[in-house]
Amino acid sequence: MEMKEQFVNSVIRNMEPELEAKQLRKLKIILTINLDKVRLEEERRDVIIYDESSDLAAYKQYFVSMKLRGLSKGTVELAMRTIDKFNRWVRVAFKDVTTNDIRLYIAHREMNDHLCTATLDRERGCICRFFRWLFEEEYIPKDPGRRVETIKVEKRLKKAFTPIEVELMRNACVKPKEKAVFELLLSTGCRVTELTLLAMENYDQQSGSITVIGKGNKERRVFVNARAKVAVDNYLKLKPHMLGPIICGLHGVGTGMTANGIQKMIKEIAKRASVAYAHPHKFRRTAATFAIKQGMEINNVRIFLGHSSISTTQGYIDVSGMDFKQIHDRYIA
Repeated sequence: MEMKEQFVNSVIRNMEPELEAKQLRKLKIILTINLDKVRLEEERRDVIIYDESSDLAAYKQYFVSMKLRGLSKGTVELAMRTIDKFNRWVRVAFKDVTTNDIRLYIAHREMNDHLCTATLDRERGCICRFFRWLFEEEYIPKDPGRRVETIKVEKRLKKAFTPIEVELMRNACVKPKEKAVFELLLSTGCRVTELTLLAMENYDQQSGSITVIGKGNKERRVFVNARAKVAVDNYLKLKPHMLGPIICGLHGVGTGMTANGIQKMIKEIAKRASVAYAHPHKFRRTAATFAIKQGMEINNVRIFLGHSSISTTQGYIDVSGMDFKQIHDRYIA
């Protein structure tokens, strides 16, 4: 790796905790342009304090690169946990990791930790992407993940809530905050992390729309239906505010709920309603399914959910219980 590139990477890595992804990208561009006409020379010292080509530097730089690509905080943290776990197991330098090391680790996770195929393939992909990046960035001489086989994942239909389950949980909401969270999840189809970031300054109460930043730093508008608007209005009577997160956290106005807090809330509501397998992401699948059943075109559902691909959206739609004879007669007859 060239010295200029090492210098830029070092600055970006050190500024990463202080700047947002967009600011980091701009800083990297400015540094690259301004260093183009500058010659850097390494200062020779008897003691090397920090090696820019070390595993630690490469490790840190990888996660900075994920942030620069606009990946969500949750995605970056999940990748970090996966790679940390693999590194603790393999206990060798990155350049010494072999294809067989990765295969053995996946086998260990399957046999000893009894992971499902979906989780195994996610971990395999995460580890292989890490080592492919190390190879492409010239931190290691070869890519040990290139020949690691993908794991076939059985595709199972992921269920949405039934209309009866929705009503049971709706009736089980006791506090105004619970009702607001429940109705916002169902109306907007937001991811749980997106819901925690819904802000009053982005909420157009007249049109019932909220601007949200989703995966990949993509901006989209989500909409609040009548039930959700009433629930939010009732909540705001108890917690009046015009700035900050719409749904406040434990420390009051100006703080937001955490994803774990929302997950816990939904489980408590579902327990009261005797509804099994309830979690926030199931509301997203339910919103998509209800939209399709009401006649929304799948491309519009894709836009509604903030997906890049229709194939991703198709995986969110629970087709069980649909009257395909009626649908066929409407469009084909």
